[in-house]
Amino acid sequence: MITKEIEERFKNGDRKAFDAIYAAYSAAMFGVCLRYTRCQDDAQDVLQEAFIRIYRNSGQYSLDKPLAAWIKTITINCALTYIKQHYKFVLHEEDSFFDQQHEMNIETEDQELLRKQLLAVLTKLPDGYRTVFNLFVIENLTHKEIAEHLEISESTSKSQFFKAKRMIQQLLEAEKVRA
Repeated sequence: MITKEIEERFKNGDRKAFDAIYAAYSAAMFGVCLRYTRCQDDAQDVLQEAFIRIYRNSGQYSLDKPLAAWIKTITINCALTYIKQHYKFVLHEEDSFFDQQHEMNIETEDQELLRKQLLAVLTKLPDGYRTVFNLFVIENLTHKEIAEHLEISESTSKSQFFKAKRMIQQLLEAEKVRA
């Protein structure tokens, strides 16, 4: 458990406090990295870069803000930078405006199985779809915020999200057929 004392020591550059924070948050942040990248090796690279930035910027952490949120923001920003630099990040512009939101109707009794299936399906999405989906669904950003982060239009963000949902639904249905 991370106490206020550990947070204060971390802010002041204490290496043991950083080690405690790494131990407490690295597994969860690896999951965040994995949602944005294609494989575990890439996720590990992002995680390493994120914690290097966290350590280097420890003095900028504000003790009146939640540490977990600060760490997650840095991790997401590292993941976005990584995929822009290392992936062929293509956003598809066709169908750029959607008047209707279509909801996925997936019924399941086993939430853990669905979570595992969804994570597996996310790795199959094109980079643009996966990134927008993660930012909108998992990180709860608006399409306007996503557009600003990715330097795209709001309509492109909406389009990528719609297409990601459609592709996820198709991939999950294909999995059901195979099962």
